[in-house]
Amino acid sequence: MTGTAHVPLLHIPEISAHAAGAERPLLDRVGLTVPAGAVTAVVGPSGSGKTTLGLAALGTSRSGVRLTGHVLLAGTDLLLLAPARRPAARAGRAAHLPQHPETVLDPIRRAGGALTELAALGHPERSARKPAARRALALAGLEWEAVRRRFPHQLSGGQQQRLALASALVTGARLLVLDEPTSGLDPALAQALGRTVRALADDGAGVLLLSHDLRLVRETADRVIVLEHGRAVDDGPTADVLGAGGAAPGNRPTATGSTATAPTATEPTAKASTAAGPTPTGPTATGPTPTGPTATGLPAVRHRATRELLAAEGNTAAGGATAEGPGPATPGPAPESRAGVAATDIAVRRRSGDPLAGPVSMAFPPGDTIALLGPSGSGKTTFARALAGLTTPSSGEIRLDGRPLPRRIDRRTPTQRRAIQYVHQNSAGSFEEHRPVLAQLADTARLLRGLRRKEATAEAIEAADALGLDPALLHRTPDRLSGGQLQRCALVRALTARPALLVCDEVTSALDTVSRRQVLDALPRLLAPARTALLFISHDLPAVRALTEEAALFEGGRCVRRGPVGEILPAAWSGAPGSGDDEA
Repeated sequence: MTGTAHVPLLHIPEISAHAAGAERPLLDRVGLTVPAGAVTAVVGPSGSGKTTLGLAALGTSRSGVRLTGHVLLAGTDLLLLAPARRPAARAGRAAHLPQHPETVLDPIRRAGGALTELAALGHPERSARKPAARRALALAGLEWEAVRRRFPHQLSGGQQQRLALASALVTGARLLVLDEPTSGLDPALAQALGRTVRALADDGAGVLLLSHDLRLVRETADRVIVLEHGRAVDDGPTADVLGAGGAAPGNRPTATGSTATAPTATEPTAKASTAAGPTPTGPTATGPTPTGPTATGLPAVRHRATRELLAAEGNTAAGGATAEGPGPATPGPAPESRAGVAATDIAVRRRSGDPLAGPVSMAFPPGDTIALLGPSGSGKTTFARALAGLTTPSSGEIRLDGRPLPRRIDRRTPTQRRAIQYVHQNSAGSFEEHRPVLAQLADTARLLRGLRRKEATAEAIEAADALGLDPALLHRTPDRLSGGQLQRCALVRALTARPALLVCDEVTSALDTVSRRQVLDALPRLLAPARTALLFISHDLPAVRALTEEAALFEGGRCVRRGPVGEILPAAWSGAPGSGDDEA
């Protein structure tokens, strides 16, 4: 046996990250270890540093962020290498699934060719590359023949997420850094992905999992680290930190049905770094005491940040908003009488003539809320984008208060563009890179409603506060905000238009349980002043239950059923992530 036999795939004794001009570090002396055959999960509120930590584990960072410390990938300290040499040190050893899949998908390359070319990093023999691409797609839940000829823009959000995962898997890397891998996936696919992650670890891979999906973490992770404000405030075996979540503590089933045990106490973990750093004090900094779950199934004593994540998870699972949180938004003047938005026989086809969605007819009267449900790739986003004029319908008609709307957004007047606001699933690409976020949020009310800049800015700050965003964050550029923070900023921008119809496409997918609860609490109040109708597209079934009692089910691009949420939820989703009462 060689002397490197016990070298972990990833060992970070201590890492810090500083952004230029920031008062406090993005990461403050965080440490962790990912051994072969194990899943280490990192959870925490939006903006806590999870994505920064995931990038740091690869020896990289966003522009303007400086890393200090040590990152050992299979024993090689990436931070001691020149930045230009780090990609070669990672090649074939480590792979990354980013939170926003479009950042790694080549928009001008078809999926099959791009994957086959990428496979060369781990498969020098040309004959092995196409089989590797097929295997990677299969592991990610996609069929080779279904996607190999498609460009990324021709795929749904969930399909793009899985294609990005296949891109991470195709090289055969032994260390996988997965940032929100279930974002955009329907419950059945999310559950299947969890089994895949666990199977990869059981086959010897090491996985660093960054996720808000606490059920996924419970089902796959051996160990959990909780981040808050860039510090590791809690750490331990998964059952100790997050509770059983419906499974017996210490008996997490693996993908093969066997029982997995947590790493032993002798393995290096984040405790090494947190012990070296300043110890939190005061009533809100209760340290981890692994006394096991209480009769409620939650850990008896954990850090405040952990308790808040678990409390918010349980609250949303119970269904409905709470009486806590920010007060109602200041009501505006009573809206004029209107009929709302109605779509008749909307259909979208590819250039080849093949159908993507429709024909679909659906009405959205003022103040109405309806959820749009269905598996990934069923046409939900295509139909929603057609309503907003972002995708041009092949046929059909959209009416606003009885008057036809042009099908293309560039042919709509400012008043017509204001009427239907669309919040994208992946919000990062919808912001200008170098402008402060607050200025961009104020533009909506200023340009579409004619408000003065001061009034528009005040309204944006008020809506942001209602959604749990610290006003100080809004003065940053988009690259200095987390995915969850940008997702809420996109929601603020749409809400300040006071639209007739707000389309929310997976707007909770990047949110931690606390932020998610704030959004679900505040959204009905923010919609009320203008009696805005809401089309809520989501795989987050507890969030659907909290917001509405009406749903429509999409299959194969068509609306096949509409009625009460309890009747629409497919039986096939029963027990899948997001469908049970214990899901965040």
